[in-house]
Amino acid sequence: MKVVDAQVHPWAQGESTGHHRRDPITSAVLQKEMEAAGVDRVVLVPPLWDPHGNVYALEMARQLPDKFTVMGLLDAARPDAAQQLRHWRDQAGMRGVRFLLNTPDRIQPWADGLLDPLWPIAEETGLVVAMLAPGHLQIARQVAQAYPRLKLIVDHLGVPRGAVGATAFKHLPELLELAQFPNVRVKAVGVGDYAMDPYPFKSLEAPLRQVFDAFGADRVIWGSDLSRLHHSYAQCVAHFREHLPYLGEADLARVMGQNILDLLEWK
Repeated sequence: MKVVDAQVHPWAQGESTGHHRRDPITSAVLQKEMEAAGVDRVVLVPPLWDPHGNVYALEMARQLPDKFTVMGLLDAARPDAAQQLRHWRDQAGMRGVRFLLNTPDRIQPWADGLLDPLWPIAEETGLVVAMLAPGHLQIARQVAQAYPRLKLIVDHLGVPRGAVGATAFKHLPELLELAQFPNVRVKAVGVGDYAMDPYPFKSLEAPLRQVFDAFGADRVIWGSDLSRLHHSYAQCVAHFREHLPYLGEADLARVMGQNILDLLEWK
């Protein structure tokens, strides 16, 4: 089984904001942690606090293309955003794009219509789009319905930052409704941090079961969001591999890596 982490924020400069981890996650640091946790590959998602944006992640992917690939950030307010997106995968190591719609100022470009020209380009070019939109899953619904061939990932299972316990899954009915759109996947990232009980997070069995029942194992993608974890990387891996009894070996192989490999065409 290939274990592929679908979300780690790498950085060498800048200071993390809103995340537990303060020390930079450089290429060397990440490789060491991957080896200890049994992770084979990682999808790098550049953080906003890195002053170099996508550059550092792309350099990591260039140096180790069998270990790292990138889903980069694009500022929709750029005058050349549409042109940039059309040629997004011309950048070596770049396989997808992520849009952040999780604060009022980050939602504003969507409200202003700046993302409207980008969805059809992503659909036409086959680009994978990840969307962080907690509290605004209606945006994912609208986009998925309007662009049925767009490959869309809803990040963090739609859970708002900092939400724990029952509060973390108050939106679950809205998330599960998205399962009706075959082009929508969900990324189960660092879900142990949503639990109030310690590892192995027994309280998460029921809500995660609902997610798997709705989307099926083919449309659920595992990831760590390593910089946010309050538990160990190895526990984040083992939580899914060893403590979700309703997932068989074939389902686990898809969730823990094959789904994201296939989606990003990362052979």
